[in-house]
Amino acid sequence: MPSLDSLVCPKCHGPLTASAGPELRCTRDGLRYPVVDGIPSFIIAGPDPVALPGCALSLVLPALNEGENLDRVLPELKQALVALGPTYEIIVVDGGSRDGTQEIVRKHGARLVSQKLPGFGGAYRAGFEQARGEYVITLDADGSHDPKFLKDLWTARRDGDVVIASRYVQGGAAEMPATRRVMSRILNITFGRGLSLPVHDLSSGYRLYRAAILRELELKATDFDVLEEILIRVLAAGYRVYEVPFRYRARVSGRSHARLVRFAISYLRTFVAMWRLRNSIASSDYDGRAYDSIIPLQRYWQRGRYRAITQLASGSHQVLDVGCGSSRIIGAIPGMIGLDIQLHKLRYARRYGNGLVHGSIFELPFADG
Repeated sequence: MPSLDSLVCPKCHGPLTASAGPELRCTRDGLRYPVVDGIPSFIIAGPDPVALPGCALSLVLPALNEGENLDRVLPELKQALVALGPTYEIIVVDGGSRDGTQEIVRKHGARLVSQKLPGFGGAYRAGFEQARGEYVITLDADGSHDPKFLKDLWTARRDGDVVIASRYVQGGAAEMPATRRVMSRILNITFGRGLSLPVHDLSSGYRLYRAAILRELELKATDFDVLEEILIRVLAAGYRVYEVPFRYRARVSGRSHARLVRFAISYLRTFVAMWRLRNSIASSDYDGRAYDSIIPLQRYWQRGRYRAITQLASGSHQVLDVGCGSSRIIGAIPGMIGLDIQLHKLRYARRYGNGLVHGSIFELPFADG
């Protein structure tokens, strides 16, 4: 973030001071400007008072006829959460179970939510809507996600906006039938390489999210492909995804509710929709990825622009790149400040380490001279 010495109110050019929120406040006329994800914003209106989250952590478990598993898993989750320490709630989203799941959920004092939209994706959306925590952790109700691993996800919450319990990073593993393991690998490779995604395990449902991010997403998927859709939309919005190694184990009892044909059709539909998003200018990392694009003209343009601007700015004391997007140019010159009206591009550009400002060329938040 640029120092406060270099930022002024874009309306009156009065000095700014930091205040709680976090936000910047103009000392001359009292205007407030929020600091969003570490980036001072002169586009978004100053924050209104908001209600504090009802608890620190919400656990969301989709369930369909998982009564036997929940009877064992819910006490283990409570034990792990008490040891972990944050205030919490456990939400079980029921998809119309007929095995007494509802009674078991009530017996263990968890919140029972009935989903309205169909499928696994419908269960997720119902759970997200009801979650009151600052963070949300999703996990399966079948016992395949070890409650003891909650500690690893919670500890890593500062390392990413989404934290994945990953089977496919070093140190991770998956105990599952060979056929399912092969299908999972093919799925992850197809999505990962086909959409240029910097994530190893896209289909893991054991994740931690910042709840505020989930409220921004407009999810469409209704089946298990919602897992990939969430990650791709999160990346397109410029948020950070972090993976921690995890050992997946087979479900304790019962059988999976995934159906192969429906599963394949839904994933194909989501792949096509997400390919369009990933390869559109709306994606946060579009400018950065264009430098290594497989399209020769696009690659030539980005690399030529990079050379021209870095040579022009070389030796300058401080450079302001207006309309910086997520281009690698931002990180090429120490002390450069990037300014753009697209916040999601700036979120991605945080990795370059230079100062970023969410603002407009028509009202620059810098002093004259």
